Amino acid sequence: MQSLVLLIVSIGTVITVAWLVLNPRPPAFRLDSLSLSGLPTASDASSRPPGPHVRIQLTATNPNKKLGVVIQDVNLWLAKVHCKCQLPLLSPNHTALSEYPISKRSQEVLIFEGKTALRPCRGMRKKRPFQFPVGEAVMSVKMKVSVKFMHAYWPSKRMSVKVGCENLSLELSSSTRTGKLKDRGKDCLVRFA
Repeated sequence: MQSLVLLIVSIGTVITVAWLVLNPRPPAFRLDSLSLSGLPTASDASSRPPGPHVRIQLTATNPNKKLGVVIQDVNLWLAKVHCKCQLPLLSPNHTALSEYPISKRSQEVLIFEGKTALRPCRGMRKKRPFQFPVGEAVMSVKMKVSVKFMHAYWPSKRMSVKVGCENLSLELSSSTRTGKLKDRGKDCLVRFA
């Protein structure tokens, strides 16, 4: 019995040391584009308008030399800067994958499309749904994902990663009810959760 316990502890120690040597780093993310369509108008404020359609394109880069990664369980939402309003992406497109594998030292383009929910903002006296301003808005794209790190000779390791693409200037058009990213894209902040 003692030898079995010693064997299990030894195997666990070897795997732990191996993962420390492999030093898994989270993928880097860059927001390439963000567009909105079907924005609610001021006349929609009295009723419950449907949320706008959102299309987000990100480039994910695997910085690891010895590890492949698989991005899984993507939870994505928009947030207005300096406000407690969050607009979760409700219905991602059916072509979206549930897993996004990225080889060592390579990158992959990720596209997410779907509707958002216009929920009331927390902290407001009147529970009104979020409204987009006319002309310009500063938004953030937030994401929480599960990342599986893989090596040919060791069991895989899974970690949660938080991603924040902050201070994105969106140009909003009330006549076409659309919005798009004004800048050419932005690197996102990434950290283990």
